[in-house]
Amino acid sequence: MRITSTSCICPVLVCLCFVQRCYGAAHHGSIKVTRNQTKHVEGETEVHHRPKRGWVWNQFFVLEEHMGPDPQYVGKLHSNSDKGDGSVKYILTGEGAGTIFIIDDTTGDIHSTKSLDREQKTHYVLHAQAIDRRTNKPLEPESEFIIKVQDINDNAPKFTDGPYIVTVPEMSEMGTSVLQVTATDADDPTYGNSARVVYSILQGQPYFSVDPKTGVIRTALHNMDREAREHYSVVIQAKDMAGQVGGLSGSTTVNITLTDVNDNPPRFPQKHYQLYVPESAQVGSAVGKIKANDADTGSNADMKYTIINGDGSGVFSISTDKETREGILSLKKPLNYEKKKSYTLNIEGANTHLDFRFSHLGPFKDVTMLKIIVGDVDEPPLFTMPSYVMEVYENAKIGTAVGTVTAQDPDTANSLVRYFIDHNTEEDRYFTIDASTGTIKTAKIFDREETPWYNITVAASEI
Repeated sequence: MRITSTSCICPVLVCLCFVQRCYGAAHHGSIKVTRNQTKHVEGETEVHHRPKRGWVWNQFFVLEEHMGPDPQYVGKLHSNSDKGDGSVKYILTGEGAGTIFIIDDTTGDIHSTKSLDREQKTHYVLHAQAIDRRTNKPLEPESEFIIKVQDINDNAPKFTDGPYIVTVPEMSEMGTSVLQVTATDADDPTYGNSARVVYSILQGQPYFSVDPKTGVIRTALHNMDREAREHYSVVIQAKDMAGQVGGLSGSTTVNITLTDVNDNPPRFPQKHYQLYVPESAQVGSAVGKIKANDADTGSNADMKYTIINGDGSGVFSISTDKETREGILSLKKPLNYEKKKSYTLNIEGANTHLDFRFSHLGPFKDVTMLKIIVGDVDEPPLFTMPSYVMEVYENAKIGTAVGTVTAQDPDTANSLVRYFIDHNTEEDRYFTIDASTGTIKTAKIFDREETPWYNITVAASEI
């Protein structure tokens, strides 16, 4: 290539760039020449200046990952001083000169001898010079140019942060955002579609969807119920070349868990319960448990139990075990089988943390009826008085009747009673008692001046 001008000519080093792109087009280097020009000013003569030339070097291109048997042709250096007689010698210096890039010093042809990776180094800065072989003097100043490594689609998209673990509330509106995933592609984003990624969902439909451009995952169904299914494994694919056939792809897994909301009211498994409580139960003791089931978890399943009515509301109380979520029934007053044999309670179980978005699924409480059967316990006979005071004259004969004690069986059977003196002390031996009638008699002659009074213990049992 030669450039001619009417003004004086300086030798010019020309860079010819040839690159075979994947779509078959060839690009050539260009040279831009600028000249200083003069202006005619009225009254002044024209002044001629030596022109200056400025050279703009286009980039050379070399395809990365070249695997051909021969060195890859990059481009050509040429000086307009070169007459084709071999008198001009081309010299290449800079990054990779002589190792990666070699030049034919006669023709100026540049070749790449190694397979290059754009992701490791995107370009090389080199310097070109043409000298006279006979004098070894430069024919023009040294010029700088760049060889750019041209990208090919040799990197698949990668999800660097996966696999993902995320949650989304159950019953969310369709289209609720769950997570945005991002895949990176090491190819050149400024050239072609090698790094243009499109997202798609391989597994997880019809429950979830993904935006092909942004990678935002959203719910794709209304009213997804945690109680029906809690865990989902969603596989997202990222494909380069804008998703076209032949593009490279990578995938990641997104593990999605539906979190609980209070969308399930508590329910008693039965509408009627029966509980047996012996009449001997101690006041303040727990006598039974009752539980309503709630399909929700955590605080959404918390509830409180209340006795709302019934003839036993004054005799029994109920509290809530926060750990087991059971209603604990306790005794407030003593039971007596002979007086009342059963009680009826209406018990309510109600959620304590309501979500008004789901109030239409309520009411978030339930009621059941509990019948309490009082159990009869074989109780010992009861004396009609807690203590007795009796008198006897001193010097009375042995066998003199002093008095009579009376005891009755409180049970329904009303069994006969047998009396006896509990001989715990010597004094108890000074008296006898009729086992059938409870009549107490003397067993010795007493002297008042010796002992004015005695304490004895009398017991009774069922026959």
